[in-house]
Amino acid sequence: MSKILLVVEGDKDEPRILGDQSRGLLSLMGTEYEVVPFSNPIYELYDAYIKGEYDDLVAYLVAEKGLKLKEGVLPKNAFSAVYLVFDFEPQYQKYSDEKIRKLLELFDDETKLGKLYINYPMLESYYHLKNLPDREYNNRVVSLDNLTGKIYKKLVHEETCLKSNKIGRRELCQIIFHNYYKSKFILKTGDKYIDYGALLENQLSRKNKNNEIYVLSTFPVLVVDYNYERAMEVISRELRGCNIE
Repeated sequence: MSKILLVVEGDKDEPRILGDQSRGLLSLMGTEYEVVPFSNPIYELYDAYIKGEYDDLVAYLVAEKGLKLKEGVLPKNAFSAVYLVFDFEPQYQKYSDEKIRKLLELFDDETKLGKLYINYPMLESYYHLKNLPDREYNNRVVSLDNLTGKIYKKLVHEETCLKSNKIGRRELCQIIFHNYYKSKFILKTGDKYIDYGALLENQLSRKNKNNEIYVLSTFPVLVVDYNYERAMEVISRELRGCNIE
C-alpha cells in the first residue's frame, strides 16, 4: 500500500498548507494520503503515547483519535509511510530538551514508527520570508524572550511577503528551497539529506546559550525527503530565472 499518513498539530493551518494533489505540498508528492490533526502540541503526544500502552502510533491514533482503517487492515500495515508535523514551542509548559530529543529519536523513520518534522519556533516560520528570494533568511533568528504564539504570529504577519492563502507553485518552491538550504547552512553540510537530530542539537545549543533559535520550518523539506529527484526537478524548473543563488 502506497498511502501515507500525516499527523499534524493543528486542524486548520497544516491541512491548508498540505493542500491536495492539485495544490500545496501534497501536489509535489503524488501519492494517496490521509491527514490526522492531533489538535495539541507534541508534548501532549509525548505524555499520551510514549508513556502509554501503545507501541505503534497508528494503533494509538485508531484507539484514541478515531482514525478509521479499512476492514481487516492492521495498523502496522495501513500506511507505507507516516510523517508527523509539530511545532518546537519551547515556551509550552510541558516542554523540555529531553522530551523533544526523545521524540525526534523515536520518530526518525517514516517506514517504521514515523518521521518527525519540527517547525522552529512554530508553524508560522513557514511564511517567514521577507522577500522572494530572501537573502537574509539563512541568518534569521528569533529571540525566545517573552515569545508566545501570538507574538510570533504578529511578527510574521508584519514581516512576510507571502499571503498564506495565496501561495502558488512558484512561491511553494521558494519556501521549500529556502528551508532546505537553510538547514544545510545551519549544519554546514553538503549532504543530500538533512540530519534532523544534528539540526535539533544546533537549535538547542543556540537556545541554551543565547536564548534564540534559527527561524526554520522543516515541514516543507518533507517533500525533498520523500522524493529528492522529483522535488529538485520541480524546484529547478519553477525557479528558473529567479536568481536564487
